[in-house]
Amino acid sequence: MDIETLVQRLNAINPNDESLYEVDAIIALLNNLDVHEAKKAIEPLLKIFERLDEGHYDGVLWSIIHGIEGLKEYEDDLIVSVNRCPNEYNLLMINRILNSGQRTFKSTDYLSLLQDLHRDNKLSPYLKGEIGDYIDRHS
Repeated sequence: MDIETLVQRLNAINPNDESLYEVDAIIALLNNLDVHEAKKAIEPLLKIFERLDEGHYDGVLWSIIHGIEGLKEYEDDLIVSVNRCPNEYNLLMINRILNSGQRTFKSTDYLSLLQDLHRDNKLSPYLKGEIGDYIDRHS
């Protein structure tokens, strides 16, 4: 299956219903593609997190995290996603990067990014709490 078809399938997923379970099969197909082609799926994978209802948990979401991390060089897309629509999963990915010891990517300081988000009054108390925990852990 070509990357354009896989991206269309990812974009059609509603992460709040049963279609979320298609992700594992799509990620398996991405792993069969050339890595440069597969990287075209990073943004659509991150957008699944952005469409997810807050507080929704499903183990398949870890497949998305691991799938994105396995593609490497996803940080640009991750930073755009966090700035566009911060959510518990893209923020968790920032935390995982900080856990690895990486503090910056290009001109972005991850801790400063979290601190800026923590001051955003539009975020839910839940997300602000998650961000606060990450800031405390990495300050």
